Amino acid sequence: MLAEMTSSTTFSTFRPFLSNTNTNTTTSICTLSLFNLGRHSTHLFSNARRRKLFRTSIRAKQGNKNPLQYRKLGDSDLEISEIILGTMTFGEQNSEKEAHEILSYAFGHGINILDTAEAYPIPMKKETQGLTDLYISSWLKSQPRDKVILATKVCGYSELSGYLRDNATVLRVDAANIKESVEKSLKRLNTDYIDLLQIHWYSHFLYYYILRQYCHLIWHCAVYVLHV
Repeated sequence: MLAEMTSSTTFSTFRPFLSNTNTNTTTSICTLSLFNLGRHSTHLFSNARRRKLFRTSIRAKQGNKNPLQYRKLGDSDLEISEIILGTMTFGEQNSEKEAHEILSYAFGHGINILDTAEAYPIPMKKETQGLTDLYISSWLKSQPRDKVILATKVCGYSELSGYLRDNATVLRVDAANIKESVEKSLKRLNTDYIDLLQIHWYSHFLYYYILRQYCHLIWHCAVYVLHV
Protein backbone atom coordinates (compact mmCIF):
# COMPACT_ATOMS: atom_id res chain seq x y z
CA MET A 1 0.00 0.00 0.00
CA LEU A 2 1.10 3.59 -0.62
CA ALA A 3 1.04 4.42 3.09
CA GLU A 4 3.65 1.77 3.74
CA MET A 5 6.12 2.98 1.10
CA THR A 6 9.21 4.69 2.46
CA SER A 7 11.28 5.16 -0.70
CA SER A 8 10.80 7.41 -3.71
CA THR A 9 8.63 5.85 -6.39
CA THR A 10 7.93 7.20 -9.86
CA PHE A 11 4.90 6.45 -11.98
CA SER A 12 5.26 7.33 -15.67
CA THR A 13 3.11 6.95 -18.75
CA PHE A 14 4.82 6.97 -22.14
CA ARG A 15 3.33 7.16 -25.61
CA PRO A 16 3.88 3.98 -27.68
CA PHE A 17 6.61 3.80 -30.31
CA LEU A 18 8.42 6.87 -28.99
CA SER A 19 11.76 6.87 -27.21
CA ASN A 20 13.50 9.80 -25.58
CA THR A 21 16.98 10.70 -26.81
CA ASN A 22 17.78 12.83 -23.76
CA THR A 23 18.23 10.84 -20.56
CA ASN A 24 18.10 14.04 -18.53
CA THR A 25 14.64 14.96 -19.77
CA THR A 26 11.43 13.39 -18.48
CA THR A 27 8.99 12.59 -21.28
CA SER A 28 6.28 11.14 -19.09
CA ILE A 29 2.88 12.80 -19.19
CA CYS A 30 2.71 12.77 -15.43
CA THR A 31 5.27 11.86 -12.77
CA LEU A 32 4.35 11.34 -9.16
CA SER A 33 7.04 11.03 -6.51
CA LEU A 34 6.25 9.64 -3.10
CA PHE A 35 8.65 10.49 -0.31
CA ASN A 36 8.24 8.73 3.02
CA LEU A 37 4.46 8.77 2.91
CA GLY A 38 2.79 8.54 6.28
CA ARG A 39 -0.41 6.67 7.11
CA HIS A 40 -2.59 9.72 6.48
CA SER A 41 -0.86 10.99 3.33
CA THR A 42 -2.24 8.64 0.70
CA HIS A 43 -5.18 10.95 -0.08
CA LEU A 44 -2.71 13.31 -1.77
CA PHE A 45 -2.34 10.77 -4.56
CA SER A 46 -5.88 9.46 -4.81
CA ASN A 47 -7.32 8.51 -8.20
CA ALA A 48 -9.09 11.86 -8.47
CA ARG A 49 -5.83 13.68 -7.68
CA ARG A 50 -3.95 11.67 -10.31
CA ARG A 51 -6.58 12.44 -12.94
CA LYS A 52 -6.33 16.13 -12.15
CA LEU A 53 -2.55 16.07 -12.42
CA PHE A 54 -2.77 14.28 -15.78
CA ARG A 55 -5.26 16.83 -17.12
CA THR A 56 -3.12 19.75 -15.95
CA SER A 57 -0.01 18.28 -17.54
CA ILE A 58 -1.77 17.58 -20.83
CA ARG A 59 -3.20 21.10 -20.97
CA ALA A 60 0.25 22.53 -20.35
CA LYS A 61 1.66 20.53 -23.22
CA GLN A 62 -1.17 21.52 -25.54
CA GLY A 63 -0.68 25.17 -24.65
CA ASN A 64 2.97 25.03 -25.70
CA LYS A 65 3.16 26.19 -29.31
CA ASN A 66 6.42 24.35 -29.99
CA PRO A 67 6.83 21.52 -27.49
CA LEU A 68 9.20 19.47 -29.65
CA GLN A 69 12.83 20.52 -29.30
CA TYR A 70 15.88 19.62 -31.36
CA ARG A 71 19.43 18.94 -30.26
CA LYS A 72 22.79 18.46 -31.92
CA LEU A 73 23.80 14.79 -31.94
CA GLY A 74 27.28 14.37 -30.51
CA ASP A 75 29.79 16.32 -32.57
CA SER A 76 28.07 15.50 -35.83
CA ASP A 77 26.16 18.04 -37.90
CA LEU A 78 22.86 16.27 -37.25
CA GLU A 79 20.09 18.20 -35.49
CA ILE A 80 17.61 15.62 -34.20
CA SER A 81 14.28 15.85 -32.42
CA GLU A 82 14.37 14.96 -28.73
CA ILE A 83 11.90 12.19 -29.49
CA ILE A 84 12.84 9.35 -31.85
CA LEU A 85 10.34 7.13 -33.61
CA GLY A 86 10.98 3.49 -32.73
CA THR A 87 9.99 0.88 -35.30
CA MET A 88 10.52 -2.56 -33.74
CA THR A 89 6.84 -3.51 -34.11
CA PHE A 90 6.76 -2.97 -37.88
CA GLY A 91 6.31 -6.37 -39.49
CA GLU A 92 5.13 -8.13 -36.33
CA GLN A 93 2.46 -6.11 -34.52
CA ASN A 94 1.99 -3.55 -37.28
CA SER A 95 1.20 -4.07 -40.95
CA GLU A 96 2.95 -2.13 -43.70
CA LYS A 97 -0.03 0.21 -44.00
CA GLU A 98 -0.04 0.87 -40.26
CA ALA A 99 3.72 1.44 -40.33
CA HIS A 100 3.33 4.06 -43.05
CA GLU A 101 0.57 5.80 -41.10
CA ILE A 102 2.70 5.90 -37.94
CA LEU A 103 5.74 7.21 -39.83
CA SER A 104 3.75 9.90 -41.63
CA TYR A 105 2.05 11.02 -38.41
CA ALA A 106 5.32 11.24 -36.48
CA PHE A 107 7.23 13.12 -39.16
CA GLY A 108 4.21 15.32 -39.80
CA HIS A 109 4.40 16.44 -36.18
CA GLY A 110 8.06 17.39 -36.08
CA ILE A 111 9.93 14.15 -35.42
CA ASN A 112 12.81 13.93 -37.89
CA ILE A 113 14.60 10.71 -36.91
CA LEU A 114 13.58 7.05 -36.91
CA ASP A 115 15.35 4.10 -35.34
CA THR A 116 15.44 0.64 -36.86
CA ALA A 117 17.77 -2.39 -36.60
CA GLU A 118 18.92 -5.32 -38.67
CA ALA A 119 17.25 -7.65 -36.13
CA TYR A 120 13.79 -6.05 -36.31
CA PRO A 121 10.95 -6.75 -35.90
CA ILE A 122 10.80 -7.98 -32.32
CA PRO A 123 10.65 -10.76 -31.27
CA MET A 124 13.61 -11.73 -33.41
CA LYS A 125 12.74 -14.47 -35.89
CA LYS A 126 14.36 -15.64 -39.10
CA GLU A 127 10.97 -15.65 -40.83
CA THR A 128 10.27 -11.95 -40.21
CA GLN A 129 13.79 -10.49 -39.98
CA GLY A 130 14.16 -7.44 -42.20
CA LEU A 131 10.47 -6.64 -42.59
CA THR A 132 10.83 -3.45 -40.54
CA ASP A 133 13.45 -2.10 -42.93
CA LEU A 134 11.35 -3.07 -45.95
CA TYR A 135 8.31 -1.22 -44.58
CA ILE A 136 10.46 1.84 -43.92
CA SER A 137 11.94 1.57 -47.40
CA SER A 138 8.56 1.61 -49.12
CA TRP A 139 7.60 4.70 -47.08
CA LEU A 140 10.89 6.45 -47.83
CA LYS A 141 10.12 6.34 -51.56
CA SER A 142 7.61 9.15 -51.05
CA GLN A 143 9.82 11.21 -48.74
CA PRO A 144 12.71 13.61 -49.34
CA ARG A 145 15.65 11.53 -48.10
CA ASP A 146 17.51 14.51 -46.66
CA LYS A 147 14.56 15.25 -44.35
CA VAL A 148 14.67 11.81 -42.71
CA ILE A 149 17.48 11.01 -40.29
CA LEU A 150 17.90 7.26 -40.44
CA ALA A 151 19.39 5.38 -37.50
CA THR A 152 19.92 1.64 -37.46
CA LYS A 153 21.76 -0.92 -35.36
CA VAL A 154 24.15 -3.80 -35.87
CA CYS A 155 23.69 -6.77 -33.54
CA GLY A 156 26.14 -7.42 -30.74
CA TYR A 157 27.55 -10.81 -29.81
CA SER A 158 25.03 -13.61 -30.27
CA GLU A 159 25.16 -17.38 -30.66
CA LEU A 160 21.47 -17.54 -31.59
CA SER A 161 21.23 -15.18 -34.55
CA GLY A 162 23.62 -16.63 -37.10
CA TYR A 163 20.89 -16.40 -39.74
CA LEU A 164 21.67 -12.68 -39.98
CA ARG A 165 25.01 -13.44 -41.67
CA ASP A 166 25.85 -15.34 -44.84
CA ASN A 167 28.63 -17.49 -43.42
CA ALA A 168 28.64 -17.27 -39.64
CA THR A 169 27.08 -19.11 -36.74
CA VAL A 170 28.12 -16.54 -34.12
CA LEU A 171 27.64 -12.78 -34.42
CA ARG A 172 30.48 -10.58 -33.28
CA VAL A 173 31.18 -6.86 -33.25
CA ASP A 174 34.03 -6.75 -35.71
CA ALA A 175 34.78 -5.14 -39.06
CA ALA A 176 33.47 -8.04 -41.15
CA ASN A 177 30.18 -8.32 -39.28
CA ILE A 178 29.58 -4.57 -39.29
CA LYS A 179 30.36 -4.28 -43.00
CA GLU A 180 27.96 -7.10 -43.92
CA SER A 181 25.27 -5.72 -41.61
CA VAL A 182 25.47 -2.21 -43.07
CA GLU A 183 25.53 -3.40 -46.68
CA LYS A 184 22.42 -5.51 -46.12
CA SER A 185 20.67 -2.68 -44.26
CA LEU A 186 21.41 -0.26 -47.11
CA LYS A 187 19.92 -2.75 -49.58
CA ARG A 188 16.75 -3.38 -47.54
CA LEU A 189 16.24 0.32 -46.88
CA ASN A 190 16.98 1.14 -50.52
CA THR A 191 19.22 4.05 -49.59
CA ASP A 192 22.87 4.84 -50.19
CA TYR A 193 23.70 6.08 -46.71
CA ILE A 194 22.86 5.64 -43.03
CA ASP A 195 22.90 8.69 -40.79
CA LEU A 196 23.60 6.94 -37.49
CA LEU A 197 24.89 3.41 -36.88
CA GLN A 198 24.65 1.96 -33.37
CA ILE A 199 25.65 -1.30 -31.72
CA HIS A 200 22.45 -2.97 -30.58
CA TRP A 201 23.64 -4.60 -27.39
CA TYR A 202 26.73 -4.81 -25.26
CA SER A 203 29.74 -6.91 -26.15
CA HIS A 204 32.54 -7.48 -23.64
CA PHE A 205 35.22 -6.12 -25.94
CA LEU A 206 33.05 -3.30 -27.26
CA TYR A 207 35.01 -0.36 -25.88
CA TYR A 208 38.35 -1.79 -26.90
CA TYR A 209 36.94 -2.39 -30.36
CA ILE A 210 35.62 1.16 -30.68
CA LEU A 211 39.04 2.57 -29.86
CA ARG A 212 40.90 0.29 -32.24
CA GLN A 213 38.52 -0.54 -35.10
CA TYR A 214 35.81 2.08 -35.41
CA CYS A 215 37.45 3.52 -38.51
CA HIS A 216 36.16 0.47 -40.41
CA LEU A 217 32.71 2.04 -40.34
CA ILE A 218 33.72 4.57 -42.96
CA TRP A 219 33.57 3.39 -46.54
CA HIS A 220 31.86 4.94 -49.55
CA CYS A 221 30.68 7.75 -47.20
CA ALA A 222 27.94 5.38 -46.02
CA VAL A 223 28.06 6.11 -42.31
CA TYR A 224 28.63 9.15 -40.11
CA VAL A 225 31.03 8.44 -37.25
CA LEU A 226 30.12 9.86 -33.86
CA HIS A 227 32.69 10.63 -31.18
CA VAL A 228 30.69 10.77 -27.97
